[in-house]
Amino acid sequence: MKADLFIWGVIWGVVLLCAGMFILCDGLSAHWGKTGNGRSLAIVMLLSPLSYSAFAFINTRMNLAVTGALVNTIVVVGAVLVGVIVFKEELSSMQYLGIALAVASVTLLNLA
Repeated sequence: MKADLFIWGVIWGVVLLCAGMFILCDGLSAHWGKTGNGRSLAIVMLLSPLSYSAFAFINTRMNLAVTGALVNTIVVVGAVLVGVIVFKEELSSMQYLGIALAVASVTLLNLA
């Protein structure tokens, strides 16, 4: 039982790491697009293979539908936070509702 909990802890750690790398790549590519800073693009090019390798690892332990929904929803929420906090963007109440529903859907997917 402890081994199962450890394995799921590792998987969730990799899920968060993978989503974090995708969020970082999204933010850096937006920074590159706004400023033309080549260093941001270079970091994205280095991180992308690692991000997809982490995604592939997760997919060996979970099915693709759940993996994709889980990682992409975390990426969406993270990208929204980066947009709001770093780039000072504003969201409508409908957009906040959509994010809440996405988080609820991923929670329901993982309960099965």
